[in-house]
Amino acid sequence: MITKHPFRIRRVPGIDGLRGLAVIAVVIYHFFGEALPGGFVGVDLFFVLSGFLITSLLIRERAVTGRIDLKDFWLRRLRRIAPAAFFVLMVSIAAAGLVGGDPAVGLKAQFLGTVFFVNNWTQIAGAESYFADSGVQLLAHYWSLAVEEQFYVLWPLIVTILVGVGVTFRRLRLLSALGAAASLWAMLALYDPTADPTRVYYGTDTHAFGLLIGATLALMMTSASADAAADSWPQAGPSLKDYFGSSALAFLVATLPLIAMAAIMLTMPDTASFTYNGGLAIASLLGATLLFLVVREDNPVHAIFNGAPMRWFGKVSFSLYLWHWPIIVLIRELLERNGLIKYHDAAALVGVIAALALSAWSYRYVETPIRRNGYRATLATLVPRRTVKLSWSARLVPFGAVSLVALVAFAMATGPTMTRLEEQLALAVQQREAAHKAEAAELAKRFMPRGDQVSAIGDSVMLASAEALEAELPGIYIDAAVSRGYPAAPAIIEQMEAAGTLDPFVVLGLGINQSAAATGEKLLDEILDSLGKDRVIVLINPYGDRSWMPQSEKEVLEAAKKRDNVYVADWCHGVRDDVSLLRGDLIHPTPQGAQVYAAAVKEALRQYAENDKRIPARCGV
Repeated sequence: MITKHPFRIRRVPGIDGLRGLAVIAVVIYHFFGEALPGGFVGVDLFFVLSGFLITSLLIRERAVTGRIDLKDFWLRRLRRIAPAAFFVLMVSIAAAGLVGGDPAVGLKAQFLGTVFFVNNWTQIAGAESYFADSGVQLLAHYWSLAVEEQFYVLWPLIVTILVGVGVTFRRLRLLSALGAAASLWAMLALYDPTADPTRVYYGTDTHAFGLLIGATLALMMTSASADAAADSWPQAGPSLKDYFGSSALAFLVATLPLIAMAAIMLTMPDTASFTYNGGLAIASLLGATLLFLVVREDNPVHAIFNGAPMRWFGKVSFSLYLWHWPIIVLIRELLERNGLIKYHDAAALVGVIAALALSAWSYRYVETPIRRNGYRATLATLVPRRTVKLSWSARLVPFGAVSLVALVAFAMATGPTMTRLEEQLALAVQQREAAHKAEAAELAKRFMPRGDQVSAIGDSVMLASAEALEAELPGIYIDAAVSRGYPAAPAIIEQMEAAGTLDPFVVLGLGINQSAAATGEKLLDEILDSLGKDRVIVLINPYGDRSWMPQSEKEVLEAAKKRDNVYVADWCHGVRDDVSLLRGDLIHPTPQGAQVYAAAVKEALRQYAENDKRIPARCGV
């Protein structure tokens, strides 16, 4: 049997009711998030309760015995938490191994992080998100247990040291409040509204304020009397009814914190900036207020949480918290894998029922026996002495234990390393890298063409610029004529193709005498299609004061935008602001203007060679 302690902690059934509220909120938040978007603050209520009860135990032990037995304290905490936590851990991993898929990803790291109560930090280190729509880890919910366990290790040690050097409980109360403020400040300082908030939510440093608010409340309420029989939380001051002088007013004041907590649970989203800029701290303070009212036992809040249903949920709250999340993850995996995600709500309802059933079972057969009798006595009832003939149920226990361990080992050894989404993203990255390599290889093939690799088909402006083109691109083939327009191009291209004289680089300067659309809306597209995608085509951006010139320019620019192999030789901008480069008709180039024309063609070819395609703005003529 477990040794009784010489000091007394008053049994307040309503505290179980508060636990019930906390776990109900979390379960609804996880199963039916839209119904209770702020239900995650149930965890903060758990933190307040834990900080309060743990600190109350430390105060009473120090006050009655004159010392704090840290070893005994830690063993009692381990006895309270480890049985259910490790049992659900093992069963969850085994189930994930059998189901496979996303729930089985990263089980080894999750197992080690959970066993050593650093689950929150391993998830932070692995950049895991608590707020993602998919891929949240099977054991993600153990983060809060890790935070509590780290608090259970550090806080009693701090209290023991400080009290041992003469720090009074009153002074310790101030230090606890300052610690809560420091933790909140850390959350405010580290929170980045543009990033996933998991770091500040999971961090022990940034989320310890709830525990320390609970500890501060304990230091305010817990008796420091050396009398072992003294009330752990003595009633101080008048009742609310006496204080306010009216039952109705007392009822209203007492229920305001509960109404405010309900409002937060109903309206505060998990990723809202307000949540991390004080929202969680407000929820923790409201939780401490509710706890104060419950412990006072003279108000309607205590009556609400003292009801049998809420107390039952409170009793199984630890097991229910542990079971519900793996069930959610496994259900979601089965629904997604079988294309049944539209039945999520119905499946969630089944999951809630399963979680409640498993919680009631593990509370009765796992948590309670070990908490009351210890490990040895409980084990003795499961494995009788050799002289006793074993029943089939007794034989089943060691067989089940061995099978469970084997399944856990199998799941951790064979689980995938990435979720489906991560695999898809990795494949996308590989495909993108392959595309980049292919593009790089293609770019590596690019070169500045020689003149004998370029065919030019054009009008009188090209004809007037022929000498300059030959100078810039020696060996270029030029077929240009007066009054030529786009309608002449198809026959010329066909003849050159048939003769095998059409080069891989083609320059077309045909927009001076008429637009392509003048004889057919799709004429330019037909010409470009006939040249093919493997040729590099340079279109001359025409200049002139003819009425069709804006349409001709529009056709050139739109073709370059639509087709990767079409480039623009911007003759128009080259001469628009210096008409001295043109002859008296303001159409045909002077010798200097011809050099600008040829330079524009060469610049377009350079853009191809260096993969530096540029489409000019409208010239506006």
